[in-house]
Amino acid sequence: MPCPSTLGSVRLWPVLAAAALVLLAGCAGSPLRSYNKEMQGAVALVRSGDVNGALAQLEANNASSFSSGDASGNPDGKDKTVLDSVTGKDILYYFEKGELLRLNSEYEQSRDAWLQADEIVRIWEDEYRVNPTKVIGEIGAYLVSDRVRRYDGHDYEKVFLSTKLMLDHVMLGNLEHARIEMKKTFEREKLIESFREEEYARIQEEEKKQNVSPTLGGLNEGGYPMDELNSPEVRALKNGYQNAFAHYLSGYFFELRGENSLAAPGYRNALALRPDSKLIRDKVDKVGRARPGPGEADVLFVVESGFAPAWKSILIPLPVPVNKKRVVAPLSFPVIIADDSVFVPPSLNVGGKVLPVETLVNVDALARRQLKDQLPGIMGRTVIRALVKSALQYQAKRKGGSGTAADVLTTLMTVTSERADERAWRTLPARLAIARAILPAGEQAIEFRTGNGVYRGKIMIDSKLSIVPIRLADDFVYVGQRGAQGTTTPDPEEAEEEEEEAAAGEEEAGEEEEDKDKARVRAVPARRAVTPPRRAVVPPRGGVLPRGFIRPR
Repeated sequence: MPCPSTLGSVRLWPVLAAAALVLLAGCAGSPLRSYNKEMQGAVALVRSGDVNGALAQLEANNASSFSSGDASGNPDGKDKTVLDSVTGKDILYYFEKGELLRLNSEYEQSRDAWLQADEIVRIWEDEYRVNPTKVIGEIGAYLVSDRVRRYDGHDYEKVFLSTKLMLDHVMLGNLEHARIEMKKTFEREKLIESFREEEYARIQEEEKKQNVSPTLGGLNEGGYPMDELNSPEVRALKNGYQNAFAHYLSGYFFELRGENSLAAPGYRNALALRPDSKLIRDKVDKVGRARPGPGEADVLFVVESGFAPAWKSILIPLPVPVNKKRVVAPLSFPVIIADDSVFVPPSLNVGGKVLPVETLVNVDALARRQLKDQLPGIMGRTVIRALVKSALQYQAKRKGGSGTAADVLTTLMTVTSERADERAWRTLPARLAIARAILPAGEQAIEFRTGNGVYRGKIMIDSKLSIVPIRLADDFVYVGQRGAQGTTTPDPEEAEEEEEEAAAGEEEAGEEEEDKDKARVRAVPARRAVTPPRRAVVPPRGGVLPRGFIRPR
């Protein structure tokens, strides 16, 4: 139970919190939104190739109910962020906007959106450096929910933001800015490591003060899917924020600029994070050896697939000490919901060369590893929150009895706020893979398998530092070069296999039906005739069409 002084300091809190919850529910940047549901429509539009529609929906979802002025809700025409006001655009808006603009090959606008997101992360970093207690020990998170805190991004999202900015700068030819982002990535990883260690220590201190010692065993017994956090791929990761691609990209960048002493550490760091990668291992021992000749380029293909997992809140019953008694209370915890439609092509065929594709980052595994590492802290905050809420309800009933305004508002706060944080960067890819080769400069044909067939198109290789971004999003393929065109058609081999399987199934069904008919004919010869089975037509699976085309229905 919290001490009397603690309770006294929060007597008015239920009333204020309840009012704030009602108001915030209508705000575009409200942490009480159901963010995953909100983004489902935008993600579906990206899957179908309608990025502009997804952008329009993103803007509509983030239009503040309390704003006035121009379309952005500000008389000066500039975005207001959560750093400016509670109704400002949050970091997720800039995460999603930057990714959608990048899919449209609008790299300048994508960079600018991500720089806005980076400013929010930078403020978080500065706050932690100056006053760790403010960032770690926000009492509001204990009283209401993790999701009322300003969302500064999951750890893996913060690192990915730097990686994405690196790519944008390279695509725009701003190589010095790309170099700055590479340095910032390493610094950000170190700061996140320090933050999580200190945060966990503070939560343990708070648990001792509250005389509680929650364990993950109780979660498992309550039905929490702990096995999903203990898969071999999750356990193989060093942590839930570093990604091998960021370090490999650093190695690639410095190697092509002739700075081999800086390239080698990048490759080594990438190998430490992905020790099973043949592509990385080959580069560690051969930095600077394979150089493009005249009229050639060392090309890096960045192949992204699917969408990052959603976070969902579930309730798990756990015993909580309330007024010297142990009461089983439903407490909220986050779980990871994976994208089941992810397809990574095994290889790319470029200009007649077959290039193997290797997955360097599994964002689903990163998210689960982050959740696994942070679950003890989440559990500690959740149990402490339950204790404080129970104390507030007990106080409200003791002072005025059940049914009073204070009791009703306290109950409203408890019910409304008991939900785990579901916010996450949804348009981030689920998998990031690479392929690499020295290729002739100029226009090259590219071909690779997708989940719906074979993509065929053209790309342009025109510089020594050449990166080709590719994104597979179910029904659509995005190739991140301005003017790049291509189409996806059904794979003839797959279509033939499907037709053969269907024909075999029909033949078997036909034989069974014929046997039944013969039996019926023997039983009633004068009244029953054998009808041959009808052969079904098996249409080939539809492919991805170029932008501007509509799939026939």
